[in-house]
Amino acid sequence: MTIINWGLLGPDKLESERRTRTLGLAVAVRTFNDLAVPNLGGVKFSKNVFLACLGIHVAEKVRLEGKQVSNIQVANAIEALGCILSFEKNNWQSDERLRGNSKLAGAKDLSYKVVGANNYYVTQPMRMATVQLLPGLGLVESQGERFNSYSLNDNGLKLVIAGCANLKCHNSSIVNFLVKWVLGNHRNPRVSGLIQALAPIYSLAADATAILKDRLVSGNDESALRRRNALTWVSNINTNPCINWRKPSELTDLHFKDIKSGAYFFILRDSVMMLLDAIETAVANEKSGSLDLRKGTPLDLQNALTRVKSAATSFVNLSHDPTPDKLALSFARECLQSQDELIILSVVERDNLVLKVRDKAVIKGSAFGGVQQDASDAGETESLFPKGVSFRFRNLYLLNIDFNVQPNMWLNKKEKADE
Repeated sequence: MTIINWGLLGPDKLESERRTRTLGLAVAVRTFNDLAVPNLGGVKFSKNVFLACLGIHVAEKVRLEGKQVSNIQVANAIEALGCILSFEKNNWQSDERLRGNSKLAGAKDLSYKVVGANNYYVTQPMRMATVQLLPGLGLVESQGERFNSYSLNDNGLKLVIAGCANLKCHNSSIVNFLVKWVLGNHRNPRVSGLIQALAPIYSLAADATAILKDRLVSGNDESALRRRNALTWVSNINTNPCINWRKPSELTDLHFKDIKSGAYFFILRDSVMMLLDAIETAVANEKSGSLDLRKGTPLDLQNALTRVKSAATSFVNLSHDPTPDKLALSFARECLQSQDELIILSVVERDNLVLKVRDKAVIKGSAFGGVQQDASDAGETESLFPKGVSFRFRNLYLLNIDFNVQPNMWLNKKEKADE
């Protein structure tokens, strides 16, 4: 049984959904991420893909037995069970491959009735990161990207079979045990075979990993070519870091231009987020609870505004915007208006959640409540990739380590960085 201690990797920092600012840029964000590493979604680890496919497969079998369950209900329950079994093995240490360190603590009753109950598990399970990847890599049949509508195809079934090969739970196959578990069987799931199959801290079987990697790199279309080239790039990134925008030989010219344009866009977006944080602080400090821009722009906002205008100028000067209807370019131009007050009003109107505009003044929105500092979890990869590059490259970097079962390469560097 192979266990990899990734405890040094902290859990994802998930911002409260109530305060999530999209700024009307969701289409542009999705476009740049898809152009960087098509169809990867938010996946970092192969076990997450396997667990999602396993959940769909078990749900299909349970429905054949006459019990009405959704793919989401069953997949979430199986993921929650896998996390509990992992935490019990690692003494409830935080781990980037797990969710629910606090919410699942003290779990004793591991029946499906309990583990599959609404609100038992986290609100953002790892399954959500697979929604784009599953149809994109041809592991499910679907009509869009709704997890409950997915049905496992031959590729997905092969992944499930390979991931469960040679593993048993109470003399049943992993799939059959889980079907019985969902149907109400109360036999103890704390069995080594099931733990090996479900626990994200244990590596996915080599044959299953090979199937997933093949789905990632196979194909002759542009998306498959970009995924192959991106995987080759991240495979070589430790010996050939790319931090100065010198084009790597592994990438095509257009792919590299799209990646660079995306990075400059993300830097601009993040600088606008920092400006909004500064505006929120200014509003909080006003006794009236509003910031009247007719009185001029507060000096406290000047540094943030300068960063926004600099980032916007850099994006415009690239002269490359692959987003639909030039959405990113329009956003950049909004950030280069002639008056600072107009820039502030534009970005606040895009927010319209934490802050709002009323009569040339910035007022508190429904999600107002203090600035939240969002610490980056990019860590050591910041010294490997150019600033602002799509988060999917970091995820692909981790996935490649997972493919090759080389955790020490990451952990040794993290240990030195944390000393």
